[in-house]
Amino acid sequence: MNNIEIIKKLSDAVVNFDINQEEHPGKRWTMNIDAWDWIPGVGLYGLYKAFLKTGDQKLYDFLIDWTDKHIAKPSELKTVNSTAPLLTIFELYKHNKNEKYLKVCKDIANWVISSAPKTAESGFEHTVTEKGANFSQQIWADTLFMVCIFLANIGKELENEAYQNEAINQLFVHHKVLKDINTGLFYHGWNCNDKNWMSGALWGRANAWITLSTVEILSALPESFEGKDFIIKSLNEQVCALSKYQRENGMFGTLLDAAESYDEASATAGIAYGIKKGIEKGYVSSEYFEIYNKAITGITEYIDKNGEVMGVSSGTPVMPTKEDYKSIDVYPALYGLY
Repeated sequence: MNNIEIIKKLSDAVVNFDINQEEHPGKRWTMNIDAWDWIPGVGLYGLYKAFLKTGDQKLYDFLIDWTDKHIAKPSELKTVNSTAPLLTIFELYKHNKNEKYLKVCKDIANWVISSAPKTAESGFEHTVTEKGANFSQQIWADTLFMVCIFLANIGKELENEAYQNEAINQLFVHHKVLKDINTGLFYHGWNCNDKNWMSGALWGRANAWITLSTVEILSALPESFEGKDFIIKSLNEQVCALSKYQRENGMFGTLLDAAESYDEASATAGIAYGIKKGIEKGYVSSEYFEIYNKAITGITEYIDKNGEVMGVSSGTPVMPTKEDYKSIDVYPALYGLY
C-alpha cells in the first residue's frame, strides 16, 4: 500500500469502530472516540491531518458531527489532558468559522494562560481527568501536545501574543527540565518538589511528544523569537540521539535505552512525523531523513488487516520504576494514529 492507502485504512478503522462490540476493557478505553479527554483528542487530530492529506469529505463530516455532539463538554472539566480535543476543534473553526467553536476555544485558552496550575519551574502541572489522580508539581512531556500546540495555533490565527508567549515559555521549560544532557533524549517527567526525574525513564512516547510537538509549535510561532536557536539546537540533539536508538526493524522501544523493552508503535509514529515535518520546515537536518524511512517501514508491519495500529502502549503515567514501563499493556489506541 502507498501512504494515502494506509491513511485511509487507518481512518476507516476509527470511524467504523464499534465500541459496543469490543469485549476487552482496555481497548474500550483506548478506542473510545466519545470521551472528552486526551485519547480521542490525539486521535481526532490524526483524523484531521488525514482529511488534509486525502480531502476525504467523510472525515470532515465525521469531525464536524463529533464536535457538535461534544461542544458543551470543555466547560465541565478543565485539565491539561482534556484540552487536547480543542486542537482539532480550532482547526475546524478555521474551515467553517463557526462562532461556537471559536468561543469554546477562546474560553479554554484563557483558562489555560490564567488559571491552569503551574509548577515551581513555571511549567504547567500535568492535570488529568481521572478522579483522585494527583501529579502535584510534576511536568510531563505529554503536556506539550495536549495544550501547547493548541495555544500556539490559536495564538497565531488570532494574533494573540499572550497565547503565543505562553506556548514559547512552555517549550523552553519542557526542553530545559526534561532533557537528559548525557544522551540528548528526554525524560518522561520532572518532579519540581523532589528535583528529580522520578523513575528516570527515557520513555519512547515521551520523546515522540517532544519531537512532534516542538515542530508543530515552532510552525505556529513567529519566524523569529528570543531563544529559538536554543530550541532548534535541543531538537537536533534529540534527533541525533534518536538515530542511535532506532532498532534494526525501524522501531523505537517503549524505553529507548532498554533493548529488551518492546517495540512501541505510537512512539515510532510520533518521532517519524516530527522528524519528517521538522526537515520540511528546516528545523531538523535532512541527514536524519533515513530515520523516518526506516520508521515507516517498521510501523507498516504493525497495522493489522482492519487498519488498527498494534503495538501501542496503554495510557502511561510516570511509572515508579523503569521496569514498570516494560509491562504496560498494549492495545490499539486512538493516539496510535497520529
